[in-house]
Amino acid sequence: MNKEKIFTLFLWAVLAANYFLGFSMWINYFAALLLGIHAIEFVVFFKKIKDSNDGLIYGLFQTLIFGVLYIGALEKKEN
Repeated sequence: MNKEKIFTLFLWAVLAANYFLGFSMWINYFAALLLGIHAIEFVVFFKKIKDSNDGLIYGLFQTLIFGVLYIGALEKKEN
């Protein structure tokens, strides 16, 4: 796993901790925005994710967590 994915997992862990501990509502808004952007990204790149060997559900979770990092990895696999 590369540094970018580790940082992304750390970011999601901080956002989840904030959600459960309730430090800042603004951070929750940021998390919702980030999740929404990744959901839109899944819709935009749906065909590419569906055509990958990873499977649709796995691709959904990877896109919701890593976003463009996962999509970029799919493009590298194609080439």
